[in-house]
Formats: sequence, C-alpha cells, structure tokens
Amino acid sequence: MRKSVAAVLVTAATVTGMGFAVTPASAAGSCTSGNICLFENNDYNQGNTNHWRDFRGNIRNFNDYNWVGSSDNMDNETSSIKNRRGCTITLYQHIAWEGANSDFSNGANDGFLANNSVGDNRASSIDSWCD
Repeated sequence: MRKSVAAVLVTAATVTGMGFAVTPASAAGSCTSGNICLFENNDYNQGNTNHWRDFRGNIRNFNDYNWVGSSDNMDNETSSIKNRRGCTITLYQHIAWEGANSDFSNGANDGFLANNSVGDNRASSIDSWCD
C-alpha cells in the first residue's frame, strides 16, 4: 500500500508541478539578451493569451508583423515591453517613427504602457538606437 500511495503522490507532483517548472525561453514574461520584446497584454501577458514578439532592430510598420504563433496583427496592440537590446529604444505611436513616443533604456521593463506617451494599444513602429 505504501508503494502505491507514494507512486500516486510522485505522479501527482510530476503532473502538477513539473509542467510549470519547464517553460520555453520564449514564454510570456521572458526576454533574452539582445532583444526588444513586445507583449500584447499588460504585465508581459501574465494570465492572458501569450501574444509576444521579439526584435533586434528597427521596425517601420507593425502592420507587417503578427504576434508569434498567431495570425493576429501587432499594429496598435502592444501593452507591455522589455528592452534587452543593449541600447535605448523608442516606441512610436505611428508607422515610420512618427507621433507620440516613449524611450526605454537598456534593461527597462514596462508592464503598463498606458502610463507612457506612446500609450496602450497605440504602438506602430520601433527605433533601436543601436542600429
């Protein structure tokens, strides 16, 4: 009986605990060195659909890109950002680096873009000052 109970407990722990312990590098909330990571939802998608995209350079028009693993277009949908690019980046309200904008220094995390000039769900282009 002890072996059966122990086996059940180990199986239950494996199913409930280990499934969350192993997450891909591109999961919501992560952002590897050298990348600018944009997320569709506040707080880096925590508790929401995992729509994200990472970049290493300038993007003139978010209409040309979809969220990773989705057919959902990125234009006017960014709500949070992480900057691991190695330099300051600027997020712009309109395509071709126009309109209201917000700067994010290297290492900056902002889970709530509504508090910035660019605003929530308004970004359409990004400029990486490294390039």
